Amino acid sequence: MFQNSDDWPVVEPLPSYGRGRELPGGRHRSLIYGLNLTDVIITGDNGTIDGQGSIWWNWFHNKTLNYTRPHLVELMNSTGIVISNLTFLNSPFWTIHPVYCSHVTVQNVTIIAPPKSPNTDGIDPDSSDNVCIEDCYISTGDDLIAIKSGWDEYGISYGRPSRNIIIRRITGKTETSAGIAIGSEMSGGVSEVHAENLHFFNSKTGIRIKTSPGRGGYVKNIYVSNVTLDGIDIAIRFTSHYGEHPDEFYDPNALPIIEQITFKDVVGKNIKTAGLLEGLEGDTFLDICLSNITLNVTSKSPWKCSSIQGYSDLVSPETCEPLKERISPEHYLDCYYLSDHIWISSNQNEGVQFLSW
Repeated sequence: MFQNSDDWPVVEPLPSYGRGRELPGGRHRSLIYGLNLTDVIITGDNGTIDGQGSIWWNWFHNKTLNYTRPHLVELMNSTGIVISNLTFLNSPFWTIHPVYCSHVTVQNVTIIAPPKSPNTDGIDPDSSDNVCIEDCYISTGDDLIAIKSGWDEYGISYGRPSRNIIIRRITGKTETSAGIAIGSEMSGGVSEVHAENLHFFNSKTGIRIKTSPGRGGYVKNIYVSNVTLDGIDIAIRFTSHYGEHPDEFYDPNALPIIEQITFKDVVGKNIKTAGLLEGLEGDTFLDICLSNITLNVTSKSPWKCSSIQGYSDLVSPETCEPLKERISPEHYLDCYYLSDHIWISSNQNEGVQFLSW
């Protein structure tokens, strides 16, 4: 066992981040790491990979790190990736991180870290496209799945979005964060995300979009359906002042574009707050659509909304005023832009094959 974090290799910061996510400068190389690869398969007969992250969590809490902690698995600039049939335990930082990758499949994996372990995200596709995440159980100390695309001016400059992402049949819990999050690092843009058949329980948040002035970029054409929630503090949350920035050189006038976000067929019990939807003043989040949502809510103010605009139908408890416009034929495409597009097919021999949008 190495004696301190300085014994672990350091690599350059990601160009879309400009520095390590936690600390300036480089970052510790991931425990399983690959660069510029084609046709990568990481699989096993339900075997286990243990990141033994507790020593890194202690260094983080003690503020003795000089560089950002390593991921458990990171693949960069690679294509044709399959990660399947494995259990990943105790990542030092984010668990599975494909960044600048294409054609990525993560299926039949279990990801577990203690509830209070810091920043142990489950699966974080980052500036990556044609991604499929399916049939997974995730229980960690941070977001179970977080879609990212770079940080402030560095992400804007690098300009590689995350897009064409399928997420389906995911079960899990997180006491501190969200079942599925977009952001907060989304400066290269996130679009064409279809998430369905989700079950989150005993968690802080169900679905969350995180952004901030200075991020720029966009989040659009997001379709989330068939969601079951149980024991969730906030079912749906938009946070527009997440606030962390890589340095003082970001442009506070670089405002994100958030539009065409649909939540459909959502049921929940033991929910404290149905929605906390905070847009940016002067940068209204547009075409937010809620349809067929039934939540058993304990709060006397189930919805709290600001600087958003959209439509709703069959929502209980009744939604906030900015979303009370009914879904009408002229708004149909705004609300269901993704639902009529089939853009992924399966092949038993070749895994998941993505079709052009």
